[in-house]
Amino acid sequence: MADNHPLSDEEVYDLIHQALMLLSKKTVRTESAHSVLSAAVANLEVLQKALIIMTEGRDPLRSEREP
Repeated sequence: MADNHPLSDEEVYDLIHQALMLLSKKTVRTESAHSVLSAAVANLEVLQKALIIMTEGRDPLRSEREP
C-alpha cells in the first residue's frame, strides 16, 4: 500500500526534481512529443523555482523597497 502522508515542501521539491530528471533524459520520435516534453520540463522548472521562492518567504512580485 502506498504511503499517503501529507508531503513536506522538501518532498514535493524532490518529486519535481525526479520528474525533471526522468523527462529530460528521454529521446522522442516525433516533433510533437519533443514539444510536449520540452514544455513539461520548462513548466516543472518554473514550479520548482516557485516552490523555492515560496519556502524562502520571498514574494517575487514585490520589490525590496516595498513594505
